[in-house]
Amino acid sequence: MLYSMSFEPFQGWYRRVLNEARTLVEAGCEVTLLAWDRSGQCAEEETIDGVRIKRFRIPAATNRGPINGINHLKYHRAVQAYLRKHDFDVVHCFNVDTMPGGLWAARRHGKKAVLDLCEPDYYRGFWNGRFQWALGGIDWFERTLARRFDHLFVHNTYQIEKFRRAGISRMTQAGSYPNRSMLADGVERPRTGTVVVGRLGTAYANNGFEELAAAFGRLLKRRSDASDGIQYKLRLAGKVFDDYRPTFMRLFEPLGDQVEVTGTFDVAELPRLYREIDISLLLYGGDSFGNVTPTKLFESMACGVPVVATAIGDVAQIVTEGCCGVIVDQNDPESICDGIEKLASDAQLRRTMAANARALAEKKYTWEAVQDDFLAAYRDL
Repeated sequence: MLYSMSFEPFQGWYRRVLNEARTLVEAGCEVTLLAWDRSGQCAEEETIDGVRIKRFRIPAATNRGPINGINHLKYHRAVQAYLRKHDFDVVHCFNVDTMPGGLWAARRHGKKAVLDLCEPDYYRGFWNGRFQWALGGIDWFERTLARRFDHLFVHNTYQIEKFRRAGISRMTQAGSYPNRSMLADGVERPRTGTVVVGRLGTAYANNGFEELAAAFGRLLKRRSDASDGIQYKLRLAGKVFDDYRPTFMRLFEPLGDQVEVTGTFDVAELPRLYREIDISLLLYGGDSFGNVTPTKLFESMACGVPVVATAIGDVAQIVTEGCCGVIVDQNDPESICDGIEKLASDAQLRRTMAANARALAEKKYTWEAVQDDFLAAYRDL
């Protein structure tokens, strides 16, 4: 498996990679994950849950666009050198930046190659604005090379439609779903008289935090005259990017002690964090993330937390199907405020949606629910 990040499983976004590798190990395969340690702070070799990890220490910055081109070549040269010395049956490539080296190695040795695309539109929304011109070329490159792989694993229905238009039919949908161990035993929340509205995840520009601050401020003003005795608290958990921190503080400091910022957390803390909130906010501003289905949706559902979400990826379809939340306009603080208030003011509605969310997650949106499809694709190879 080729992965162009360092692979430290305690960070949540690696769950999909570890689940796939671990599933193959449990099925009797040997798996080696060839990772790119850009910071040089991880062990060069180790074994995690039966998965061998080999890291290449090649310094590079993150989200620097084409500036990292030379370092990408170094990573691919290291991968080629490793694969020349080790036998393998399949090269499993994660995302666009591993495609050329992985496909070349597989074909050179007469082996199979599969492509795993966690990001629906790779690099979009992350690269500096001056490199946006290159994204059309990346999209063309992705579609063209994807046709040469023996199988594709994709994250959401947007990708399925995208690659079908490119003439590709060999696909399996296996999203970045939580493990069944995250499923809530019960969905009843403590009755404290305070409704906790939570947003879990990294804070950076154009990711819905401006709209969230405006909407929650309106909610507090709107509810100040209410006589139901319910208090409201906004809890924000996750890393705040350094260049965004001044803006973040300017947005939320005026809301005073109604806002609680808890900072960076370990992925093992997720079940506890979800247990402590009544409503999960999934607000993503801007067009850059329009085709992403956030992992936090599936985590919220597994933990039995109803959502207030913007209609990105296939979020609206899933939330409507499961009757487990409210869809709002990502660009309209008034719409977001209405969505939060609809759930915050109706405890019975929250309980019903929480139960619906947990039931749908157990049926369709945990890794265990899709791992048989994942293995079936490998057996077909």
